[in-house]
Amino acid sequence: MKLVEGLNRVIEEHLVHFEMPGHKGRIEQDIYKYDVTEIAGTDNLTNPKDIILQTMELISKTFGSYQSFISVNGATGAIFGAMSTAFKPGDEIIMMRSSHICVYDGAFLLGLRPKYTFSDGDLLEQLKELVSDETKGVILTSPSFYGEIIGDEIFEWIVSKDLILVVDESHGSHLKLIDDELSSMRYADIVVHSFHKTLPSMTQTAIMHLCSPRFSKSYAQKNLKLFQSTSPSYVLMRSLDIATDIYISQGKELMQELLSNCEEFKRDLEEKTDFRIIYQEGKQDKTRLLIRHIHSVDYAHIDDELRKMGIQTEFQSQQGLLLMPSIMNIKEDFVRLLDALQRVDILKKARITYKVFRPEKAMEIRQAFLRPSQLCSYREALGRIVSEYVIPYPPGSPILVPGEIMNEELVDYLEDFRGNIVGLEKEGFVNVLLEEA
Repeated sequence: MKLVEGLNRVIEEHLVHFEMPGHKGRIEQDIYKYDVTEIAGTDNLTNPKDIILQTMELISKTFGSYQSFISVNGATGAIFGAMSTAFKPGDEIIMMRSSHICVYDGAFLLGLRPKYTFSDGDLLEQLKELVSDETKGVILTSPSFYGEIIGDEIFEWIVSKDLILVVDESHGSHLKLIDDELSSMRYADIVVHSFHKTLPSMTQTAIMHLCSPRFSKSYAQKNLKLFQSTSPSYVLMRSLDIATDIYISQGKELMQELLSNCEEFKRDLEEKTDFRIIYQEGKQDKTRLLIRHIHSVDYAHIDDELRKMGIQTEFQSQQGLLLMPSIMNIKEDFVRLLDALQRVDILKKARITYKVFRPEKAMEIRQAFLRPSQLCSYREALGRIVSEYVIPYPPGSPILVPGEIMNEELVDYLEDFRGNIVGLEKEGFVNVLLEEA
């Protein structure tokens, strides 16, 4: 563990600190002593040559990349770096409508021209229809929040077309511990891993993997640097080093234990309760647990009950309860979870209906985002161009993005929707472009 060892050596010097940060290592929590800055012995993330470079090279060797770069701005910063490396302003790209909001933000920042695939259609067939002579590349998300993994045939087709392929594999940092073939790193040019989601590193730590020689290491480093602080946290970087050591030394063993615990929990849950674990057909991360009752029930109530019993889920929606166990969960965790689910109150509740919309696009995201706008009700916005995201949660994917036109079907849906609408300045209202703008 090069970062750990290097930082320990600096700490053992018992320096008198006349440099950043302001706490000078004297806060009475051990973690503060690791919060240092770029001095002799600590290296520099923007131009790594010593312990940071060695940790990056170890991660690269472990995951099989050309080079792996540390992001202390989470997967969001890494996605921005990946998109900036892969594409130029004005490029046409194809992305999934269910992409994380940071992919949309990246398209805005770079002035890209996205076309979308939608979850209610065949992904490969949609890609074949959307790809044109102007298409520069594709951004895919695999696995999804629910552990759904894109099939190899889709990646193979994209590669056969020589399109740039960026994959947001934020929820799949652990996949190679299960099976190398679950990861998109065999096909993609750039893959982003959010270590903190499924591996034992701190929140806001991620890795951008350069997986092909299409782009130079120096060019990728330069682009990622644009989206990072010039004062990166050594506490966060140190946690990446620790997580990598656990991955290498214990990862396979811990993953087998986790898979065994998940399988046993699924069996016991379905034998002893009316809950079920939902997996998709085809490739699926079996450590991602979507728990659904056989009847239409109030999952928010169940979630509250579980919290009172000491169980915290990732989130609840009318699709079920989502749990994200990792290699750091132990068998006792699953025993407590099963016991709690056997004791919760079950209240009936009608399911929320989710729909997939394909609104008309009037202009690109960046163009609409930067124009003058005004706030009006959904009904008043009918036929107008929106300038913000409209995201029903759940499921959390935008049904309108800046530059698209509000239509009658969308108005009816939003007025009847009983979940939360996130991203809006005011509930029930949306910003639209000024008609005279």
